[in-house]
Amino acid sequence: MAKLIVCTTKQAETPFTFLNTKVEIYTYEELCFYIYNNTVLISKSALSDRLWTWIRDELDMPQLADRLVGLANKTPFVQDLLVEILNAGEYYTPEEVKTYAAAWQKYRKLSPIQREKLKADGYLGYRRFIRASIIYDGIIQQEAEIQDREFLGNVYHNRAVAAANNLDTEDAKKFFLKAYDLNGNQESLKSYFYVVSATEDIMTLKSEVHKMGLSERYFEDIMMEIGDSKDDVREMTIYAMLQRAIYNRMHKDMTDYDKRMDIILTQLKDEFRDQIV
Repeated sequence: MAKLIVCTTKQAETPFTFLNTKVEIYTYEELCFYIYNNTVLISKSALSDRLWTWIRDELDMPQLADRLVGLANKTPFVQDLLVEILNAGEYYTPEEVKTYAAAWQKYRKLSPIQREKLKADGYLGYRRFIRASIIYDGIIQQEAEIQDREFLGNVYHNRAVAAANNLDTEDAKKFFLKAYDLNGNQESLKSYFYVVSATEDIMTLKSEVHKMGLSERYFEDIMMEIGDSKDDVREMTIYAMLQRAIYNRMHKDMTDYDKRMDIILTQLKDEFRDQIV
């Protein structure tokens, strides 16, 4: 999980897996944390007998399981089931649960397109790039109906991030430029140049920078940012790893280049298999 979770309840022998994100949880506390931070990715179909049985048998919480079974037959709202789970223990305070319920009410008032973007953003955060891309593409197909240019630009930006991490570099460049045109965000423009740096030579990158009316200093800053990453390669996204690998190649460091490319290709194969399940 994303933070240290102190677990005082029984730990399951068999984890429960949320199939759409592939996240495995072992305790009631982990279940609460996942619910609190991933509501947009939890559909009512995920709240089924499979989860109730796991709560009953693996967490040894039969009373909660029975309440959920009864509630599931009565309420059409996912929120009611999730709040029931959060209220069953002490991982979140009553005030925190109220805050959660209020946030859920605000979410329900969002437009369908806004809710779809939040869902896609959630999948993007879990590196489910194919799922995220499909949702972003659905939003983009409705572009003519969207008046908020910044919102639409952010959709294009995140669609580009998904494309870059799947090494769909041509789409990534196209979407980053479209994002910048709509939202004026320098991060979208900078990301476009990062993809160019990962797919073209230095002179092409310099030409693209100048074509956008930017200075030589801007070009130098881009090159420095690509080369300055100190993160361990295994902790980086595929997109960032590729940037670093290209930097190694540009500076004729073929040993590091080959090592990084081997890791990238292995991770790509693993993630692709995982995403199509």
